[in-house]
Amino acid sequence: LTIATDKTQLTQFSGGQQAYLVYLTLGNIPQAIQWKPSKKACMLITYLPEDKCVGQNLSREEQSARVHCLFHRSMWVVLEPLIKAGLEGMEMVEGDGNVHSDHLILACYIADYPEQCLVTCSKLGTCPKCLQVTLGESSLGKMRTQSDSLSTITQVKRSAWMLREF
Repeated sequence: LTIATDKTQLTQFSGGQQAYLVYLTLGNIPQAIQWKPSKKACMLITYLPEDKCVGQNLSREEQSARVHCLFHRSMWVVLEPLIKAGLEGMEMVEGDGNVHSDHLILACYIADYPEQCLVTCSKLGTCPKCLQVTLGESSLGKMRTQSDSLSTITQVKRSAWMLREF
């Protein structure tokens, strides 16, 4: 499975409401038709609203952490059913009409730079793919792993003081 997200403006004149649009497509569909709307190979699965935290007297770091937390919890709700589909499989109909069991896994996540930082729990201005602390360095940093992201999440959950580093 391939997931793609994009933050978009929902309103232009009444408060600037924004949301993350989440799209889903299968990885075995040829790219020539995968992203063409007329082919219906990619579908919008949800809108994730962005919480503005208005009137709650939160610091900029706390607001940012709340947006990150809301995004991750929402994505968990949306994608959690894929765990069972990946482990147990589910019946799928192929283009020729044959039915067989597929074990669906999330193989690719497509996002622009701000969403990459959001998804990987990286601070804007740092690399979402490696542990380099500033962009534009001439040498590559150590590649970010799932355990690096989980460690960041655990640290933020443990202490509100860590929000500045998050």
